[in-house]
Amino acid sequence: MRGRMSIRMNEDLDPNEGPGLGCFTVQAVLFALILLFIPIGVFSLSWPVWLLTAMLVVAIILLFFISMTSVFLLRVFFAARRTGRGRTYGATAPPMTIESGASDTDAPRSDSQPTDPPTDPPTDPPTDQS
Repeated sequence: MRGRMSIRMNEDLDPNEGPGLGCFTVQAVLFALILLFIPIGVFSLSWPVWLLTAMLVVAIILLFFISMTSVFLLRVFFAARRTGRGRTYGATAPPMTIESGASDTDAPRSDSQPTDPPTDPPTDPPTDQS
């Protein structure tokens, strides 16, 4: 039953089952050419009205297919970007801890911040060399 359409809910999209980038490109170029030739046919070439109407109907149908193809390609693209990757925006911050004995004036501190200011390593006292 390959010819029958199936409704898939919450499944990964198969890029091989839908239209590709070449199909989208052909549709978009054809749509742009038709949109270019409609005003040229009206103002410069004086084409008959039935031909211009047919071109407009074809342009509207192409616009529908272009939108469906672009939605499919965007869903495939972003689904491929989501798989196999975790967080994408920086490292995860450690959870903030609040001490229960702290007063109201103390601000909560994160575990990643040191409690004491950093100190310089001890230096040797100067020695007399006399």
